[in-house]
Amino acid sequence: MAKNWIDAHGHFVAPGTGTGRAPGTEAGLVWQFAPETSIAYMDRTGVSAQIVSNCNPISNNDLMVASNTYGASLVETYPTRFGFLAQLPMSEPARAVTEIRRGLDELGAEGCAILSNYGGVYLGDPRFEPVWAELDRREATLFLHPTTRGFETTRLGRSGALIEAPFDTARTVVDMLYAGVFRRYQRFNLILAHGGGALPALAGRLMTLGPYPLGWVANPLQVTASEMRETFARFYYDTGLAGTAHSLDPVLDVTTPDHVLYGADFGAPCTHIEVCDFHLAATRGYERLTPAQREALGTNVLPLFPNFAKRIGMAPHKGAIPVAAE
Repeated sequence: MAKNWIDAHGHFVAPGTGTGRAPGTEAGLVWQFAPETSIAYMDRTGVSAQIVSNCNPISNNDLMVASNTYGASLVETYPTRFGFLAQLPMSEPARAVTEIRRGLDELGAEGCAILSNYGGVYLGDPRFEPVWAELDRREATLFLHPTTRGFETTRLGRSGALIEAPFDTARTVVDMLYAGVFRRYQRFNLILAHGGGALPALAGRLMTLGPYPLGWVANPLQVTASEMRETFARFYYDTGLAGTAHSLDPVLDVTTPDHVLYGADFGAPCTHIEVCDFHLAATRGYERLTPAQREALGTNVLPLFPNFAKRIGMAPHKGAIPVAAE
């Protein structure tokens, strides 16, 4: 079993901000987050530390700010086991900028976390421009996690976590792409949960139909196929619920192995322990990568969070493993 891996995609639930079932339990059982549960899972799976965020849709921004304070307390109590990402109250962009500053400067957050849409407003909307500017100024790392709420018609009676979440990741990233967000702001790092959802599998379609000159796809900024290709390659993609070849093959068609990060998605109420175990085993046995590249998946996240790497005593990679995926 691999040792000293870092889990780039973990979750916590702050007291009072939501309940669900514990990982591995039957639906309907009430669960309150306990850091000991996450630590026990890390110890069992050869993981040294976990980057956690509270990605529950929290409509009350005061509760969201309190959740970030709780996340900071986890790191204070377990400094070598957790790093946390400050969730941003994007429904109030000015307050989100304030929370970036509080999270990074006062709470010691490693980076920030956002959802894929806010009340149906997607991330290409110009109201979010001050948020991108502040993240870019700081060269911060941002974790984009899909919401599972608000798909009452399209989810067809099933959980939004099944297919709506991965498609919403693609939807919001494409919205940002056509809005020119990634053209204007190239200094902040973006991690896409769940292997980027449906985005990598749609990349070929986007790069051929998206810039097509007949004009039936609205493209006022004239985003080109090469710009799309370069942008997709710049992103980072975690393996949460995306550890099989079905997900990783498309990811490696759009980026390099050093941009793939191990993530368990542990702590999310919709994720069973058995599901986490399945994707971890698939990731560690993924044959398109060399053994050295597979091992590096567990530490590829460290260059994105240098303060975290220093705190837990693990140096970031100096560069990518010099063997291309085949």
